[in-house]
Amino acid sequence: MINSYLVFLLSGRLFGVKLLGAIEILPWRRSRPVPLSYSFVEGLIDYRGVIYPLFNLGRRLGMSGPGPVAFPAGETTQSIILLEENKAPFGIIVDSVVKMAKLEAPSAVPKKIQGVEMNYIQGIVYEDDQEILILDFERLLHAG
Repeated sequence: MINSYLVFLLSGRLFGVKLLGAIEILPWRRSRPVPLSYSFVEGLIDYRGVIYPLFNLGRRLGMSGPGPVAFPAGETTQSIILLEENKAPFGIIVDSVVKMAKLEAPSAVPKKIQGVEMNYIQGIVYEDDQEILILDFERLLHAG
């Protein structure tokens, strides 16, 4: 089965999310911090009157990378993807958005991919010999 995906880059790896849940792609902007929240919660942003919790996806996936996002204005190419899963709006910080693509359904997930927390991966798709990890946001959004 073929679905439409939004493909993005994070710490040198390609990831995909179903396009159906994507709302908007924004340039990186500062968010309001949330005291005493999980380490992967970057903060809150207000977009068109809706409050979105903003997640540091690299941190949530257990990926190594640069420290907390603290770029001076105009010095980052990171993007924020606003999404909705089960009527819950949220945003994720990614390094860059690559493309929208029609991809086959993901195959079974290997037991381990070095540097990525596998609990949040739905499967793997290959396009032009490139590995794209498809995220499972239902699991990703359950904190803990």
